[in-house]
Amino acid sequence: MDTSKNSQHESSILKVSVLTNLLLAIIALYYGFKTGSEAIRLDGYYSFAGFLLALISLWVVNKVMKPETANFNFGYSIIEPLFNLVKGLMILAVVASSFVNAINSLLHGGNTPDFGESITYFLISTISCLVLTILFYRKNKTVPSPIIHVEYKNWFIDTVISASIGVAFVTSYLLQHTNFDSWIKYTDPVVTILIVAMVIKLPVTTIYTGLKEILLSAPGKEIVDKIDDIISEVLSEYDYKNYNFKVTKTGREIYLLIHVQVVNQNTPLYLIKTQDEVRQKTGNALNKLFNHIKIDMVFSENDISYDF
Repeated sequence: MDTSKNSQHESSILKVSVLTNLLLAIIALYYGFKTGSEAIRLDGYYSFAGFLLALISLWVVNKVMKPETANFNFGYSIIEPLFNLVKGLMILAVVASSFVNAINSLLHGGNTPDFGESITYFLISTISCLVLTILFYRKNKTVPSPIIHVEYKNWFIDTVISASIGVAFVTSYLLQHTNFDSWIKYTDPVVTILIVAMVIKLPVTTIYTGLKEILLSAPGKEIVDKIDDIISEVLSEYDYKNYNFKVTKTGREIYLLIHVQVVNQNTPLYLIKTQDEVRQKTGNALNKLFNHIKIDMVFSENDISYDF
């Protein structure tokens, strides 16, 4: 697969995210301060954080695709989970700040924003976010990428936030001049708290995943099983005693270390030529399945086993 072409696709769609996030942040903060709604301001802060992070993502996408250097012998793949970790922490800070403000509003008698203006914002924001969610979902299917995947989740959450604000404010607008109008002032802070409850999983999961990859943890079972199947299939053509492997995933890149125990000096697998052949077959098969994978394959007469 042409990784340089994929990088260009990533950069193109991230530019769309940068511009849209900035535009929606300006609109949300304008309506948020104009109507006095903490929920809309939360959406604005979230979009502005998305703008800054999408801007940095453009640099990250270009950097991780650069080849190894004398100072970075294994490339720049570590930047991707490190960036996602920072991204998760930043979003968590925005959400936590809005949560504190909402609690403070509840303790001081609530807040009644201008529902007419708020509903106008809801329509603009929800439609825009839904379009971007669909766009990023499709792009992530055609050009899989950790950064594009996180962007898709961010736009999905933004859609949920905007839709939730709209539904709550339309309901409050309809409750005016009824027996329930005394509860309307609590709508805004309660909606903000509910939004925080809905979105809190995203930054926490992003932080957890980024930290795991920085610490060189193994990828999910699905990836490990696919690798195991391919190694087993290639080695089935040869006489060997056993094999084991270690694997780690950092951002989009997978590093795989395979140990194969050969039978003895009289078998073809003992020859360097045959070992190179096995490496080539294994590498070709794995590269068809994974876009970014580095492989080391070691052959030995000694039994190599792991405790996991």
